[in-house]
Amino acid sequence: MTGALENKISYAFSDPVLLETALTHSSVQKAAADNERLEFLGDRVLGLAVAALLFRHFPHEDEGSLAKRHTGLVQQNALVRVAQAIDLSPHLKLSAGEAKSGGQEKETILADALEALIGAIYLDGGFGPAHDFIEKFWSAMLHQQAAPPEDAKSRLQEWAQAKSLPLPEYTLLGKSGTDHAPQFEIEVSVKGVGRTSAVAASKRAAEKSAARKMLEKIGIEE
Repeated sequence: MTGALENKISYAFSDPVLLETALTHSSVQKAAADNERLEFLGDRVLGLAVAALLFRHFPHEDEGSLAKRHTGLVQQNALVRVAQAIDLSPHLKLSAGEAKSGGQEKETILADALEALIGAIYLDGGFGPAHDFIEKFWSAMLHQQAAPPEDAKSRLQEWAQAKSLPLPEYTLLGKSGTDHAPQFEIEVSVKGVGRTSAVAASKRAAEKSAARKMLEKIGIEE
């Protein structure tokens, strides 16, 4: 079955254990190893490869513009798109409970597994094959937006600065769920404007969602 995945990604592993580990979620208690360490490594490899691609493809943009593009290309939404493109979901190894709750389609699990896969490719073949994989599956997203994207947090901060207001403040209101499927509630407040809150599977995603709600509240389209 993993042979089908290798065909999708155009990379054959010399060490199949690395691929198996990359596909194994931490909910699998009896696994020899799960993909959390590979995820950590893959995140860094992805960041470097995307930075190199942006540096080459946008030679006239300044650091700030490149940073905005970079943020959009390494965030969860981009990772999930690639995970779906390579049909990663059926290859994931999850506990029975996680699988029953729809874990194979959870965006956090898909994104983490994709980063682990990148880490595994890097360990198996070096930076070259990892870079080739990232270039192949990120190239379309690289050129989808003519201008560097701005996320909701950046837009909200720029709006507050333009109004001579203090910077937005983000507060963790609570955490629920399990260790494998956490939910974070984040509130953003802007002096003189009010507060909005949102819940998501990561603090960063919840902050962005809360900022998006605040932009809607003040009548700004993201």
